[in-house]
Amino acid sequence: MKRKNTPMPEQGEVREAQTAAASVPEESASTEGAAVSSELDRDFTFFSLLGYILPTIFTLIFIAVYQMVDGIFIQTFTEGDLAIAAVNLYSPVQYVLVAFGLMMGSGGNAAIVRLIGERNKESADRVFTETAAVAAAGGLLLSAVLLIFSDPIMRFLGASDVTIQYLRPYFFSMTSGGVIIVLQAAVGFFLIGEGKTVLAAVLTVIGGVLNCLLDWFFMGVLHWGIEGAGIATVIGYAVPVLYTAYYYLSRKGQYRFRKERFSLKEIGHVMFNGSSDMVTNLAAGMTVFLMNIIIKKYAGDEGVSALSAIIYFQIVIVAIFSGFTMALEPVFSFHFGAKNRAMNEKLFRYSVLWSVILAVFVSGLAFLLREPIVGFFFEKGTALYNLALRGLMIMIPGGLFVGLNSFSSGLFTAYSNGAVSAFLSAMRTVVFLVASILGLSALFGSDGLWASWPVAELLSFLVCLVTLWIFKDKYGYIRPRVKKKLDALHKKEK
Repeated sequence: MKRKNTPMPEQGEVREAQTAAASVPEESASTEGAAVSSELDRDFTFFSLLGYILPTIFTLIFIAVYQMVDGIFIQTFTEGDLAIAAVNLYSPVQYVLVAFGLMMGSGGNAAIVRLIGERNKESADRVFTETAAVAAAGGLLLSAVLLIFSDPIMRFLGASDVTIQYLRPYFFSMTSGGVIIVLQAAVGFFLIGEGKTVLAAVLTVIGGVLNCLLDWFFMGVLHWGIEGAGIATVIGYAVPVLYTAYYYLSRKGQYRFRKERFSLKEIGHVMFNGSSDMVTNLAAGMTVFLMNIIIKKYAGDEGVSALSAIIYFQIVIVAIFSGFTMALEPVFSFHFGAKNRAMNEKLFRYSVLWSVILAVFVSGLAFLLREPIVGFFFEKGTALYNLALRGLMIMIPGGLFVGLNSFSSGLFTAYSNGAVSAFLSAMRTVVFLVASILGLSALFGSDGLWASWPVAELLSFLVCLVTLWIFKDKYGYIRPRVKKKLDALHKKEK
């Protein structure tokens, strides 16, 4: 029997708070600052930049793949389609938790690495402490609210009298560990901000493998049902969280927890700067919810099944470029803080080239493997297979534009310009995508729904090009040739 799987969120890792001595000697602080710089302050070449970002790309792809394996275990050891439906119904809640974590991690990391680039280690440590503490407190508060209002929330998500029996145990097992989900999404940015991309990848792999093993044990051996899947997922997420907590509490990391008065202004800046990541994730949950309703109207339950397979393809594509952007953000933040204009320009050029190369490669590969991709989920020749294949063919061109769109928003997050970053994310994932879903599906039915993603990405691509051009002088990532020649001449004269 062919298997279906569910959309998944994105990723992260983490720690708690420790009271490090606020009075660190000056030499020690500058040494620590230099240690952080050594990972980011290097002369990247075209290929060394790819080597730096690949572990983070791999991390997010791995998360996508192990979520698929997770779905296979759920279908094998539980009531199959009903259990999978419950996981799908829960996904918007998980998107909310992950969105908050990404907002804190992304916004905090950009500020921290920029301060490190400015050699302001003490302020960087303070922002690090504030970000970790607010992420943990916010995760606890969100979990409490979701648990208190669980029944109305489950009904709002579309649970019927039948599916709520499967959703309820999964909802409680996952949401009880909501703070872990938030922290896992948030604090992994700090490891990547230190340049520890391989460590972040290894921790995610260990957590993912443990999740799959516990799925088998809890559901296959102990017969805990779908509740066991939720517990296994939270434990898997806890691995990077606990290790990263140990990493910083034992002072192995470059950042230090400081016992100081919190600055609401700094926290507000962190949250605003990371809001683009929150918008993207919240919009993902909202659009999955919206697309489920519309495809059911045009293609019934078969359409919903086909959509789940296509969304998985979309998630893998987005994961590749989210990893690409996530790895690049701290590099740009550091050199922006260090006022290294030449490296900033070179990094921008290499990043744009790699985003284009990867987009063409991934989209071309998806086109060549379109039949095996759909065949993994549905039996070839069936109506469901044909519907999913048609949908995938229409959606594939969207992959050509995702790279630059994701990078553009992340670039402004790295520069601590949360307003522009949030604007680009909102236009891409809310305005253009929702308008395309509603408008194109009304005009062309299910074909219009499949086309909504590539159309939204194309429109976003055009907006990103204009935005990058408008801000090129302010941030110095593009310099006219004449200016370059004058700068070179000025150097020679010196």
